[in-house]
Amino acid sequence: MRFAKEMAFYSAYHQEKRNVLIHVLGVPTITFTLFVVLSRFSLFEYNGFHVSASLVFTLAVLGYYYTLDVLFAFVATLVFGGLFVTSEWITTQLPATTAWTIFGLGQVIGWGAQFYGHFIFEKSRPALFDNLFQALVSAPLFVVADVFFELGYRLDLKAAVDKELKERGVWKDFSHKAA
Repeated sequence: MRFAKEMAFYSAYHQEKRNVLIHVLGVPTITFTLFVVLSRFSLFEYNGFHVSASLVFTLAVLGYYYTLDVLFAFVATLVFGGLFVTSEWITTQLPATTAWTIFGLGQVIGWGAQFYGHFIFEKSRPALFDNLFQALVSAPLFVVADVFFELGYRLDLKAAVDKELKERGVWKDFSHKAA
């Protein structure tokens, strides 16, 4: 199962529940602020419609998500589509300095929280050091999956990811620690 294999790389770095929760908040923050900056760059116009770098990036990433898992990709489309639309509104309605401030603050807070989660709770370095693509492109989809798993949905897929982690020898047991 391709999704389980790809998510296993990400999950190897994200097994401690507090760290996962930090990522559920931090990854969308980073993604949103990236959208805000990419929305500042108009690539071209098509029939009077402004095509930004953010739109192209969003469509490409969502297209990739649909090759991995349709349900998770659909939810990601709703969540990140909303963030994309908001970022485009910010770009058209607010001064450039506001967009850059949002970007700067969101990146510092989002990445800072995630580094904290990795070093304090997970006791390991972030996946970003080993695979930038996973950290910037795949992470939002895997955060959607983590939320589903935590809510008790798609547990067959979670079991496949856990099996993959165990087969790779990267499974960590945090069940003995207080949450």
